[in-house]
Amino acid sequence: MLCGLPRSPTARWAAFTASTVRCPTCSRSAIDDRLDARSLLPGIRAQMVALGFELKARVRVTVVDPDELAAETGHDQDGLLFGVTWHQPHAHGRDDAVLGIKVVRGLTAIHFGQTVAHEIGHAWLAQHSSAHRDLIVEEGVSELLAGAWLKKQRMPFADSLRENLLTNPDPVYGGGYRLTREAVRRHGIRVVLDHVCRTGALP
Repeated sequence: MLCGLPRSPTARWAAFTASTVRCPTCSRSAIDDRLDARSLLPGIRAQMVALGFELKARVRVTVVDPDELAAETGHDQDGLLFGVTWHQPHAHGRDDAVLGIKVVRGLTAIHFGQTVAHEIGHAWLAQHSSAHRDLIVEEGVSELLAGAWLKKQRMPFADSLRENLLTNPDPVYGGGYRLTREAVRRHGIRVVLDHVCRTGALP
């Protein structure tokens, strides 16, 4: 389930993936196609630029079927995959070429924005750094962007999703986010990003 609400036996819950469902509220506000996404993407991109994460080249965001993306990436069904950034690694000393971002259809506007912000983090790192990055650092920086975007929304639902990021027990996503936030608290965002881009590690 997307929102975590207990399932009501009387409400009409819609399928999200082959194994998960959406509540009626999440279904009504779902980003289901390219036109829905186009109404939100300019604002999300602008907020990322305001946070200091402007991409060198615009990256296309496409909306895809959740099960198809899971199959395409080999992602298991135990955890939901909301998005992925495709990029072409280059030889050492050159930034990667970002080919595109895919986000699954059916997300709420808040989930969609959180996912796009996270994937823009991957795209930004690919475009600005040729250093090899540990997965914990890569996901930590991307979750930092997702958390910053959620904080800007000033909505209870966004606040709850941000709290989920902070308390996520996963050592890569949750652990990486907490390590990155602590590094930013100690050194400042620009120092952290410059260090990650140069060395692939947190200061």
